[in-house]
Amino acid sequence: MKFLPFIFTSVFFLLNQTNSFAQKYKEMMFDPSFNFYEVVEEGENYFKNKEKGKGSGWKGFQRWVVNNEYKYFPSGERDSIDPFFVKNEFLSFIENNPAQKDLFNNGWENLGPNTIGQITGHYSTGLGRIETFFVDPNNSQRIYLGSRSGGFWSSTDGGTTWQGGTTDFLTASGVNAIGVSPTNSDSVLINIRNSSNGTTHGIFRSVDGGDSWNITPFNPVNLGWGD
Repeated sequence: MKFLPFIFTSVFFLLNQTNSFAQKYKEMMFDPSFNFYEVVEEGENYFKNKEKGKGSGWKGFQRWVVNNEYKYFPSGERDSIDPFFVKNEFLSFIENNPAQKDLFNNGWENLGPNTIGQITGHYSTGLGRIETFFVDPNNSQRIYLGSRSGGFWSSTDGGTTWQGGTTDFLTASGVNAIGVSPTNSDSVLINIRNSSNGTTHGIFRSVDGGDSWNITPFNPVNLGWGD
């Protein structure tokens, strides 16, 4: 009987190892050293004899394929991608499509949706996702939050009203980490992240409570491809 705990532990370890190896494609997806088509082959082999219904991971894998194939076609090589390719393409778009500011003289009108039920009616609400938040310990009326794809938001009245939009034209629109100085809540650090593939585009700093942002030395130029 004294061997039973050892047997159970061994079986549990083997099951975990088997599951980990079986889903190797997930690790490969986030490792640029693997060729895109190697990842596709590994994923297709994993799902070959499995059910592909809800919760299986098949949809997520297929989304990854669709979102990435055009980037690496035809070679499939992913280890020599410019870490600023998103930013460069965005700047190129802005240069070739200058905004006509006179179209927005009257500002914006909120068209909703105003409640979750107006969108889907199921667990995927569609109103965005809060990834991180900060409440000033010295002033509970000041709150910062980061949205998965909606950027940085701030409130100075305890959450009654919110101000956003200051990160809309950065390299990516996701903010999944916030750091604030313990002695000066106007000094804020955020991680700018692509919500689709999880890639970070650097740490940005604000010294005016999030009204403006500047990239820090923690960026793809110095650190390489982020994840």
